[in-house]
Amino acid sequence: MISWEEAVELVGTMSKYGHALLVVDMMESLAGRLREDEQEWRLVGLLHDLDYDEVRGNMSKHGVVAAERLKGKLPKHCLYAIKAHDYRTGFKPKNKLDKALIAADTVAIVVKRSGKKVEQFDVATFREEIERTCVSQPWLRDNVSLCDDLGLGVNEILRLCLC
Repeated sequence: MISWEEAVELVGTMSKYGHALLVVDMMESLAGRLREDEQEWRLVGLLHDLDYDEVRGNMSKHGVVAAERLKGKLPKHCLYAIKAHDYRTGFKPKNKLDKALIAADTVAIVVKRSGKKVEQFDVATFREEIERTCVSQPWLRDNVSLCDDLGLGVNEILRLCLC
């Protein structure tokens, strides 16, 4: 498996590096709560947007190109999560890792678009912000609804991701 240092080198210059670091923190919280492999989930969070700058014009490839580049460096289920994190690829989330990555990515997107810092959010503030954001991007609401599939519920996921 790729080391943390190697992964940071791969993503250190990408435009979504700050976003990736936020997702890392959220994935670590979710993995801890769900009793999953925190190191693995952190790596998936860090690397999930590896191809973003490269495929920006064709988002149906977003995550797919990254998974190809990471083949042999991450387990297959991690590569699948990266491919499935953007609905435009056609890959459907199947397991906790896939759904947690989508949830964490969505929370990070909403936080970033709000212009606020994570520390300024609580569950109520996030819900207000997602309602505003979903006007132009309704798919975000579908992503948040996946939280229930993790057996934690939306409010608990938000608390874990926003702390």
